[in-house]
Amino acid sequence: MPVSETKNASSLKLKFDCGMNDDGKTVIKSRTYSNVKADATSQDVFDVARALVDLQIHDNIEILKQDNTVLN
Repeated sequence: MPVSETKNASSLKLKFDCGMNDDGKTVIKSRTYSNVKADATSQDVFDVARALVDLQIHDNIEILKQDNTVLN
């Protein structure tokens, strides 16, 4: 029986370097944006992420697009 896929809304997660804590470890904070359209291209999501990163004061560590797909 072949598997069918149903794409649901994705999310965009941005991780930032927020300096060091008292123990000398890097503090990483993240921001998640939900309900990214399932048919949005990776390039479009990346372009929006870069625009959001440019508005931040902290350095960006990682941009993640988390896809949500239901397998039947």
